[in-house]
Amino acid sequence: MNAVNNSDERIRGERIRGERDEYDRYDDLKVYVTSVDASDITSRLNGYFTLDGERIRFQGIAFGRIGGHNIHVKISKRAEAMLKRMGYDPEHVLVAVQMKMVEGDITIEGHDTKE
Repeated sequence: MNAVNNSDERIRGERIRGERDEYDRYDDLKVYVTSVDASDITSRLNGYFTLDGERIRFQGIAFGRIGGHNIHVKISKRAEAMLKRMGYDPEHVLVAVQMKMVEGDITIEGHDTKE
């Protein structure tokens, strides 16, 4: 039984590392938050990210308590189409943006923060 559990753990670990490598390939991805509207449980935020010299605006919601911090980011259909033309999978880019935000790898611009 232990051998099976260890094998499953190893496979899961390799899958996670492989997925992480896929998202880490966006070396020049930079994330900027321009405004935050914070409440007790959630925060609505606006910002943009840059990738290959292009600036793409997003809206998002951040929340965290049980289970840790989570962020969901949305971009426009036009921005999705632009990412596809650039050769990127928009879903992968958004996950990379969200990962950077959860990890704190962002720049906060401006002073438009409401609490």
